[in-house]
Amino acid sequence: MVDKLAPIGHGEINALILQALVHKLIAKNLLSVEDLREVLFDAATRLDLDGSPQTPQAARIIVEEDLMPAFWRDDRAASHSSSSAFPPVGGKDK
Repeated sequence: MVDKLAPIGHGEINALILQALVHKLIAKNLLSVEDLREVLFDAATRLDLDGSPQTPQAARIIVEEDLMPAFWRDDRAASHSSSSAFPPVGGKDK
């Protein structure tokens, strides 16, 4: 059994921390984009949105349309924008 974390202030903080952590791991080549996609797929198959786990097809759609854009944006696409996909937090991103 997995215990749920108690919310800290605004519920969004957990997502923001997780996104920053994933970005840092990818930037340091400790996590590949394909690894991220696999982790998100595993999580998506366990989502219980309609009373049962998601089918592989539904999980792939959730990953590609909802989860991947939240965690990773292709640098080539980001280069057309004035802002970074993930702005640095607390100084330089090393």
